Amino acid sequence: MGDGNSRREFMYAEDLADLIFYVIPKIEFMPNMVNAGLGYDYSINDYYKIIAEEIGYTGSFSHDLTKPTGMKRKLVDISLLNKIGWSSHFELRDGIRKTYNYYLENQNK
Repeated sequence: MGDGNSRREFMYAEDLADLIFYVIPKIEFMPNMVNAGLGYDYSINDYYKIIAEEIGYTGSFSHDLTKPTGMKRKLVDISLLNKIGWSSHFELRDGIRKTYNYYLENQNK
């Protein structure tokens, strides 16, 4: 909703699984909470554009400016992940492509 300029941080599922398996052996040395994230974000409009490119959508997007935009930015602090040496493996476009391909392969199952 809103104008599409709000920024969000989405993590590809394989990166999250990798993070969990990376942290488990170190769990006794970890604090009570660890932020799972990438440390960077994209605007909602960026997500729209990349998804459209990946699926071949050539139409336009419209925004309902009567709706609230929500928080302008949601980005977690991943300094602890950086400190322990973890980083993501998938760029946004790669995660979207893999997700879309999975959908195409499994939509009729």
